[in-house]
Amino acid sequence: MTSGGACWRLLDHPPASGAWNMSVDEALLEHVREHGPALRFYTWQRPTATLGYRQKAPDWLERGRALGVDVVRRATGGGTVLHASDLTYSVVAPRGLAGLPRDPHGSFAWIRDVLLHGLAALGLAARPSAGSAQAASSALCFAAATGTEIDLLGVKLVGSAQRRTSYGFLQHGSIRLRSDDGLYERLFGASLEPLPEPVAALGAGQVAAALRTAFATALDGALQAATLSPVEDASARRRLAERQQDPLAAPGLSLTRAPASADRLR
Repeated sequence: MTSGGACWRLLDHPPASGAWNMSVDEALLEHVREHGPALRFYTWQRPTATLGYRQKAPDWLERGRALGVDVVRRATGGGTVLHASDLTYSVVAPRGLAGLPRDPHGSFAWIRDVLLHGLAALGLAARPSAGSAQAASSALCFAAATGTEIDLLGVKLVGSAQRRTSYGFLQHGSIRLRSDDGLYERLFGASLEPLPEPVAALGAGQVAAALRTAFATALDGALQAATLSPVEDASARRRLAERQQDPLAAPGLSLTRAPASADRLR
């Protein structure tokens, strides 16, 4: 399945703060009608825990500060993700884009299959996750799989979440490249399954290159290097300023209301 002739922008961004990374993803979605679909790869300057849109403020906030872990809320749902040594991707597209499935399950599956092709090119025998009953209630993204993610030798390798609006959707996901299990356990008080050996030899640039190739193939080559437009950059900077005032504020995306559980941090 291809993009139906639409030109996709490719944005490769250097390491940045969690607040900036989330603000850019939201700005891309906010302006997707004007600027069209985009694929983005990025990493993190500092360890950062991103909270799902509807998650309550966690009880480990003070511990996170002591450990030097930033905290920021995502526009997407799901459980908390600890970003440290991972590579993150985001896919943004307008609603009804020709060649892409129009429903959440279909778009999840389309993106997952492209990621699987890219990981296979790196020699990783990754597979769609089987899913478990506990995943829906888990506060931690990598504690369990819902069935829409990717496993490697039985260990969750990629966790993704999606946000849909009346005009488009954003899906972003974390691709684990190192275990970061020590920091994970100190922060959350829970253990994290160590990554299988084949991942240890891979760097973020190598993985991003393989995934770029996989997306370019899936999109019939309709993928062009680009930068943020001035209006997207301005939107991202405005959102960044708001986050710096209140990292746990629910991001605004033309929503009728913020969820009651999206506690604010003062």
